[in-house]
Amino acid sequence: MAAITARISSFFGRVPRWVYIVAVLAFAIAFPMLEYFGLMQTLWLRVGTRALVYVLLAVGLNLVLGETGLLHLGYVAFFAVGAYTTAILSSPRFDIQWNFWVIIAIAMGLAMLFGFLIGVPTLRLRGDYLAIVTLAFGEITRMTLNNWEGLTNGPGGIPGIYPPQIFGWTVDSPAEFFYLLLVTVVIVVWLLNNLKNSRIGRAWNALREDEIAAHHAGVGPTRAKMLAVVMSSGIAGLAGAIFAYYQQFINPTYFLFMQSVIVVSMVVIGGMGSIPGAILGAVVLDTTPEIIRQTFTSWLPAAIGPDFLPGVQAAMQTEFDRYRMAIFGLVIVLMVVFRPEGLLPNKLWRREMHEEDPRELEKTGQHLFDFEEGTQDLEV
Repeated sequence: MAAITARISSFFGRVPRWVYIVAVLAFAIAFPMLEYFGLMQTLWLRVGTRALVYVLLAVGLNLVLGETGLLHLGYVAFFAVGAYTTAILSSPRFDIQWNFWVIIAIAMGLAMLFGFLIGVPTLRLRGDYLAIVTLAFGEITRMTLNNWEGLTNGPGGIPGIYPPQIFGWTVDSPAEFFYLLLVTVVIVVWLLNNLKNSRIGRAWNALREDEIAAHHAGVGPTRAKMLAVVMSSGIAGLAGAIFAYYQQFINPTYFLFMQSVIVVSMVVIGGMGSIPGAILGAVVLDTTPEIIRQTFTSWLPAAIGPDFLPGVQAAMQTEFDRYRMAIFGLVIVLMVVFRPEGLLPNKLWRREMHEEDPRELEKTGQHLFDFEEGTQDLEV
């Protein structure tokens, strides 16, 4: 079995990278057409559109968590800033409808400003301390949105968000939002990939591996971390703005702490430090619950019979959200046990997970001596 797996891995490893990119883009472009020709339910188009929003969030968080090694648990706050900026500036709430490009720029700018403000006092912290502070920031943001009724309408949310108009084109259908998000994802991923392979990207990786060594090598830790946090916040603000346009309604329940946990899980499962891994992790974790639901409520009953596990079908239809987090937990446990580096890991992470450290090998190969007699007793 191991030999077969190795052969398959070797075969796919010889395929040029551009082939995979072209295949994924071709499938993504053709995906909404399946619904148009009646080959797919509209439900799956909506799932795909939501997955692209999570892709933006995952590749943005990957800058902080995967590239720089900072555990940020308040990432959903920047997502909320972008969404509420759009809702306030393009809805009947204050009877205004600003230009799409202006709103996108303001949403990203405000999210980046919040990222900078939270980064100034916190980026000198590390590990659990940073995670706790950013978690608190996310909850403070949500509670502020929930209580500032004069601006956000509190728990009632902001309905009736106007659809965006781009060069005279009104985006108001799931397929059109899918293509808008797809173009946005392609542009963001292209920019991040170039940045990852630049001097800045290597500085982030150096900080992740050993901050002290990176500092003595000439990398400014605070400045490099701040750049990662600010850019990551801007991407989250962009995702929030398009998400608000797509939903046409938002309220604070969209921005719970669990959303940050889900995005962190997407980055970890996909492969920390890997842009393709973050994309795959977002798609897998967002679509898997719906695939499981449809399997037990539609596909299996259609293939075997309507009386197939009726109790399970009822639970999947009415109480599936109770089991969703259990599925997330199970997937994460299985990934940590069987593939700790992620689905599409960064090459460096893969080597760290599967190769022995030469320094450790040297230590275990040292000779042990009996100091009293001065003779060698054992070789390890």
